[in-house]
Amino acid sequence: MVEKKDIIIIGGGINGMAIAGQAARLGLKVVLIEQNDLASGTSSKSTQLIHGGLRYLQQYYFSLVKKALHERSLLIKMAPHLIKPMHFIIPYYKESHLRRFIIRLGLFIYDHLSAHNVLTKAKGIRLNIASYQSFFKENIKQGAVYSDAWTHDSRLVMEWALLAQQNQATILTYQDIIELIETENGWKIEVQDKFKQQRNTYEAKILVNATGPWVAHFQKQYLAEYPQAKMRLVKGSHLVLKRELPDDKAYLFECVDGRVIFLTPYEPGYCLLGTTEVEYQGSLEDTNVEPAEIGYLLAAANVYLQTPLTVQDIAYTFSGVRPLLDDGMHNAHQLSRDYQLQLQQSEKGNSILTVLGGKLTTHRRLALDALILLQKIRPSWPTVKDEMISLPGGEPLDEEQFKQDYSFIPSAVLSRYLRCYGTLCLFWLRGKNSLADMGIDFGAGLYQAEVDYLLTQEWVKSIDDLLWRRTRLGLCMDEINLEQLKEYICHR
Repeated sequence: MVEKKDIIIIGGGINGMAIAGQAARLGLKVVLIEQNDLASGTSSKSTQLIHGGLRYLQQYYFSLVKKALHERSLLIKMAPHLIKPMHFIIPYYKESHLRRFIIRLGLFIYDHLSAHNVLTKAKGIRLNIASYQSFFKENIKQGAVYSDAWTHDSRLVMEWALLAQQNQATILTYQDIIELIETENGWKIEVQDKFKQQRNTYEAKILVNATGPWVAHFQKQYLAEYPQAKMRLVKGSHLVLKRELPDDKAYLFECVDGRVIFLTPYEPGYCLLGTTEVEYQGSLEDTNVEPAEIGYLLAAANVYLQTPLTVQDIAYTFSGVRPLLDDGMHNAHQLSRDYQLQLQQSEKGNSILTVLGGKLTTHRRLALDALILLQKIRPSWPTVKDEMISLPGGEPLDEEQFKQDYSFIPSAVLSRYLRCYGTLCLFWLRGKNSLADMGIDFGAGLYQAEVDYLLTQEWVKSIDDLLWRRTRLGLCMDEINLEQLKEYICHR
């Protein structure tokens, strides 16, 4: 049986999921198909920032920065539990007064490119005070501090997925494409669940290729007769370190090659160092952090730090491959992070929308632009409106009352619930009056009630889905509890 849809979306990363969420809100019939887990690619391997991109001013990408800053303001309101303002410190390592002037000028422009900036504006900061004396090297005495925002990238994808599902979208993960053909009635796709072996067939006049770094591979395999996108793949590697940062602030360090890297809070007791930018042509299924990248990141940070970071500080590493628009000119770190939407129509009246490039911060705007573009060839669709929405979990919550109501749960666990889920955690907490009500204790603050929620409501199929993309408890889960959790998931 063929199920009719308005849109078939291929790719469960941030862009595909935002398009699904916005389209479903319009009342369109949507199916999204992902070959693995949601956010299992680049969308869970970012630097976790919602930012304008201060460094993009050096390449004169003013319009991109302005657009991203506008989106930053909106996203903080849409998901206040997931997207938090954060102060970033830029230490003055070079003594040049001209260099300091350039940084201050850049920060001034950065603050004023957003018409609705409500975050603290940039200013100078002394770094030879108690808070930072043991953190920075002795010759680093001053710097600047500015505002941006931090997020849990894969949880952001999950909340767009929940929004789409609440509006009747069909979200399918771990699917093999058995067949994708074009008919007079539209694009016809048959998929098979990798776990259940169940097959489903869908048909729609619109096909959206939002496969991120797989975009060219998907085109070559299924859409070879259509013009191919010009993309360059750039690998960004990150190190998760067993260090806490002073005052819970983030840091921007300038490297000797002119690039910048970030050292930011990650999870309690851990920080994140990244990213590299390396041209990549290897397997998209198995990206690894190379020893040279580790050396580069540690050396770049240690120029500034009094206590050097070492390989012994590394708890975990990850790499994400970013698909960037190939302008044929710039080096990898100079390529634009903006997006391009390529709409093609066939003689049979079917359409393909290919999503090229993009960055985490601009996913909402990308989704709206995609639907506005599609509406031009589907005038009967509801009008696309750029309106404020709240993502699931972002509803107002009295945190003090919440902590009183569930005081039997360790405070660190409650803080994680609020940080990761917002009000979504009430789904499994309502009616619970003791730890015994929470079910099996899997260790690391993970209880059966949360596991059951993730298995039934958030598409969790494997241990990695749960421990790395829905939570980050893989950092602190011991082997005994890990085996117990694996067994529970397998037999659930």
